[in-house]
Amino acid sequence: MKAFALTFLILLAAPLQALAEQVIFSEVHYNPSGDTPEFIEIFNNTSTPFDFGLWRLTDGVDYTFPDFNEGDPSAVILKHFERIIVTSATEAAFRAAYPGTPAATRIFGPWTGSLNNNGERIALEDKNGVLMVALTYGDDGKWPVSPDGAGHTLVIKDPFKLTDDWRNWKASGAKDGTPGSAPAGDSGISIENPEIDLASTTPYIDLG
Repeated sequence: MKAFALTFLILLAAPLQALAEQVIFSEVHYNPSGDTPEFIEIFNNTSTPFDFGLWRLTDGVDYTFPDFNEGDPSAVILKHFERIIVTSATEAAFRAAYPGTPAATRIFGPWTGSLNNNGERIALEDKNGVLMVALTYGDDGKWPVSPDGAGHTLVIKDPFKLTDDWRNWKASGAKDGTPGSAPAGDSGISIENPEIDLASTTPYIDLG
């Protein structure tokens, strides 16, 4: 019986130990207070750039990213450790609602549809329909309560752990979250190259 219980606990913990996808959902504002726009933050948690031309948000909301353009080839390149925002509003409306969003953060939208306040599955597919990342969030039980209308967002705890696991999500410390930025107090990201783009991430140094 003890051996069975130990095996069960190992299996229960195993999914969270799995490595995350290369491109993830890092913050979700599915039920903002008032007329504040909804948004999903997408994060490249690798040092590898991705061409996200014609990638598509499916399930819940629908949005297709612009196609590759030879005149501006970097427009659909997701840079290493970059965060981008997809929202229900125009870029101007989003920045007015979230004035703390870094100027360098790219904003895409508006999308079609709206995020379900009771929870649902959201997914990101590449231009060939290959699933890049998915998340099935909720508003009760295992999930934090404050993102459901109290103004807080869902924030991933560890970008290097599996995205679609409720244990890897928490409520934002600040109202309306930190779109385009890592949450204040996070341990940061280990980057081998010391040349860090301060417009896309905030470095934290562990002096201990």
